[in-house]
Amino acid sequence: MIWADNAIAGLIIIYTISGFIRGYNQELFSLVVWIVVLAVGWCFSSDFAIFLTKVFATSSTRLVASFVSLALITLTLGWVINLLLSDNGKTTGLSIMERFGGILLGSFHGMIVAFVMVLIAGMTPLPKENWWHKSQFIPPMQTLATILRDNIPTKLAASINYR
Repeated sequence: MIWADNAIAGLIIIYTISGFIRGYNQELFSLVVWIVVLAVGWCFSSDFAIFLTKVFATSSTRLVASFVSLALITLTLGWVINLLLSDNGKTTGLSIMERFGGILLGSFHGMIVAFVMVLIAGMTPLPKENWWHKSQFIPPMQTLATILRDNIPTKLAASINYR
């Protein structure tokens, strides 16, 4: 394993621990927010990129910037909704099943975040780096990203290149 694999494993472990601490319900809401983030990014990034023509010269850079901007906006809205819906005064502990469900969803959440990072990295020169090809965790995510490329907007899909 190289440093990229260790970083991905560390990310998944952090999300797993977070799931244990937060529990199933919080982790489920967080996972739903991340799915909405991906959907918003994929559906609207090419439309939003039009507003960035004066800021970025190349279309691929505009698409990445619009995807990231929409993702950050959606994550912020999800965070605000979570704050409004959560009962911060809750003092009762979480049950074993609540924590176990949080662990499972936290692990899955970490894998989704790692996948999104690999997907976004496919829009940059990173896949040409030597360490990228030596990784054990990146190729399966890269394969999934290549499969999903057929289901995302064509302008965004054209900028994803792992060669």
